Amino acid sequence: MTLYLTFQHLREGKLTLEQELPVSPHAAEQLPTKLYLHPGDTISVRSAILGITTRSANDAAVVLAEAISGSETKFAELMNEKARELGMTHTTFRNASGLPNPYQKTTARDMSKLALAILDDYPNYYRFFSATSFRFRGRTIYGHDRLLARYPGVDGMKTGFTDASGFNIVTSAVRYGRRLVGVVMGGKTAASRDRQMISLLNRGFALEQAERLTFAAAKTPTGAEAVREPIANSATARTEDIPSESQWVIQVGGTFRSAYRVKRVLRSAMNSAPAALKDATPIVVKLRHGRYCARFTDVGRDHAVQACSALRSLKFTCIAYEEPAAGRNIASQTE
Repeated sequence: MTLYLTFQHLREGKLTLEQELPVSPHAAEQLPTKLYLHPGDTISVRSAILGITTRSANDAAVVLAEAISGSETKFAELMNEKARELGMTHTTFRNASGLPNPYQKTTARDMSKLALAILDDYPNYYRFFSATSFRFRGRTIYGHDRLLARYPGVDGMKTGFTDASGFNIVTSAVRYGRRLVGVVMGGKTAASRDRQMISLLNRGFALEQAERLTFAAAKTPTGAEAVREPIANSATARTEDIPSESQWVIQVGGTFRSAYRVKRVLRSAMNSAPAALKDATPIVVKLRHGRYCARFTDVGRDHAVQACSALRSLKFTCIAYEEPAAGRNIASQTE
């Protein structure tokens, strides 16, 4: 949540990534893990963010909290307001770092809501969660998240540990054009926590792939309804058989809570990389459980790969994948 609120202030122009923030005695005295900042030091917003995403640096978290709200206590109040807004009904924050406090609590479900909110609301800053190390004052700070290198498809999120809560992790991974977010709390060791996350992801992706293949073979609706982006202001709906030759899909961002957010992402991508997406068709895809994703279709392999490369260079989260021919008549589209 400290990072979510930091990203909000960056987007609103209240902070900049290169801005130097002062380190207070309260921030410097935080327990490890930390960057071992000293009172009177300064640290850039960028380094503070990377210190948190890679190392769970408690002193960096307090520096950001004090820069945003003036004190960690007031920042915790802001955290709780945002938690209620995001539907985190079983979470109470008392500090910016997650260090033990008898009145501080959360659940795996609430952490998944926060992870999805970051993916939805701040895709341009999600890249910080994929960092495995960064340079800070002449030394390399290495991260704790081994799944970034170990599990194919993992592109970020966050680890955590305290004696009270055990070893915890939130992981986001993409396969088959779908993103899964997993949460494991209370692991006895980092290794056992990671094994449990791998098991969760394997099971989740196996279910996704089985459903995808089953629906494609049966040529029936998957529960995912693709709707042409209303840039073309559609009115009538029809089921469309798409030619069987190989086609690719470009997916931008993760999953979103509303079609409106997806439309904004599609427009932003088209405005940012008009040449790369010139011949692609933007669609809003409605997934199961009421979530949505942003995709571009009607592209070949080279076009998809090049477009994704262009979007990534502009700090978009993007994946390109081949859509099985047998499954291309499953979408209901409006024009």
